[in-house]
Amino acid sequence: MALILRDNKIMNFHTDLYEIIEPFKDNFRELNWLLTEQEYILLDYEQKGKVEKLNHDSKKIEFTGDELYETIKNREIQFIWGVFCGFNGTIPDLVVNELPYADLNPDIWKRPDKKLVKGSVIEIICFDSSSTILKTKNNKIKKLFGEKFPEAIKMK
Repeated sequence: MALILRDNKIMNFHTDLYEIIEPFKDNFRELNWLLTEQEYILLDYEQKGKVEKLNHDSKKIEFTGDELYETIKNREIQFIWGVFCGFNGTIPDLVVNELPYADLNPDIWKRPDKKLVKGSVIEIICFDSSSTILKTKNNKIKKLFGEKFPEAIKMK
């Protein structure tokens, strides 16, 4: 199932990944993460400098759950675009034309329950700073997310 979060009043900026994953952070940390189509702003750049693993030119970036969690916990990063796919175990070795993307991807809207990458457990899509989409079949994660963000609605 896919849930979309728009017009949120809790967060300082809409696609604050740390706030998004807070309800299911333990599950988040257990996965390995693939990040693609990332465009972001480091809001604390002047105080803390760049984030080592983030690179605007990279087509894909891989993180352990702990690496990504610590990054988003300790930095103020606004993801304008970004597709985060969480995997149990090894991240599949995808070629460039297989990488998930959000911008101009009709499947996000026409087939919202379809995963962007086969085998992903959770997908988080930061969409143009205006919305965040959570895709998972894990009912506990959906429930926790919905409790924190009751304004999130099921995509149809």
